[in-house]
Amino acid sequence: DILLRRGRLGHRRTARPKMLSLASSYTAFGFAPGAAAAVLPARRVMIAAASHPAMSATGTETLDFTGGALRNNKDLTDTDLTRMGRRARPNIDWSNLRARLEVEFGFKEEELKQYDDVSKADLLKGYEMMQLCRQFENACNQAYMQGHIRGFMHLDNGQEAIPALIADAIKPGDKAVSYYREHTHALAKGVSPDAIMAELWAKDGGTCRGTGGSMHIYDKETNFQGGWALVCEQLPYAAGAARSILLDRQLDPDGTKDDDRIAVVFVGEGGAQNGRMAECLNAAAKENLPLLFIVIDNGRAINTFTPDVAANNDVFEQGQHYGVPGIRVDGGSMEQTLKTGRAVVDYVRTKGPAIMQVHTYRFQGHSPADPEHERGRKDEKKWARAEADPIKLFEADEAASGLDLDGALKSVKAVVKQSLDFARESPPPPAELAKEL
Repeated sequence: DILLRRGRLGHRRTARPKMLSLASSYTAFGFAPGAAAAVLPARRVMIAAASHPAMSATGTETLDFTGGALRNNKDLTDTDLTRMGRRARPNIDWSNLRARLEVEFGFKEEELKQYDDVSKADLLKGYEMMQLCRQFENACNQAYMQGHIRGFMHLDNGQEAIPALIADAIKPGDKAVSYYREHTHALAKGVSPDAIMAELWAKDGGTCRGTGGSMHIYDKETNFQGGWALVCEQLPYAAGAARSILLDRQLDPDGTKDDDRIAVVFVGEGGAQNGRMAECLNAAAKENLPLLFIVIDNGRAINTFTPDVAANNDVFEQGQHYGVPGIRVDGGSMEQTLKTGRAVVDYVRTKGPAIMQVHTYRFQGHSPADPEHERGRKDEKKWARAEADPIKLFEADEAASGLDLDGALKSVKAVVKQSLDFARESPPPPAELAKEL
């Protein structure tokens, strides 16, 4: 019964007495299309969009799969969306983000002007990185189904604005520490697509000679310090990486006088409820570590709808107790993610730790072993792919006009094909390698 309540076994949640009936639980997770929606307690219907006065449901037409009618997103309340097991995209424009950067991060008006525009060249680079990540993950999924990739694998489709930011604002010397859904973070950090794919295929040409697999990409040359498999396991290691930067500066002040390296760590909004987050925020604040917490807020803690288990989903505000500023951005907008990310990264380089929460959607299930039709999510995924795909949204945006998007897509497809060829032709690890592990 306890395991069922935690969502670890089966696809049903046990009803909580006096709070939520089984029928309303099904409705909240989208299991019972057409069923009368029960009223959930206020705390249960809290979603990310409701936490900021400038945020509300918005967008174009979408299907209300509960009622089967075509409605405008603006006609769907946050509670409606929560009952369907989904969240509204946060309606945050650059003026809102700019204001928070000024108030919470202490940026002056003159400083903020440098973030107002992203050049066409940088937008094209961002788009190319998003497409590289999308095409790479699609290829991984196909290879998994064909039996070339085995074991655990977690795909990042729908969250590509985050690696676009990493490629744009994070430098080669910066240390990046990720979790188990890290292929795209490694790509954005500059790790060879060939080596990543070969690692997934358990081949000797992989980043760890085929011994790590999907969840353990590691590359010393680009300072990509893993994929870590356990939830939040990466956080203290990232704090240590940031501390090592300060130690380098202390031991060699002359040689590091121009050192502006930072450490960046990725964590889900569900994982951020873990106690390690509080410990690392405290450590980062106490020692003023150059550490950026990127919170990937896709609304799901594995398969659990995060608002159903978290009292507060505003992870970007967790740092208030420690004096660590935070901000939330819509990951459906690559341009705003780049603008905000550049400012936050510069803050960490010069001032200290910060939190950046990116509201996004994960299109695939938790892993290929968890297909999207499980837990009633098929309709939700249709909605998200139509309304919240950062690639489609950018392609339809005026900012994309005049850019050679077709050329970028053609280029990344060639890179992905090369990575598959490399993985296929790479030999397996030698037997004697096992003695070294």
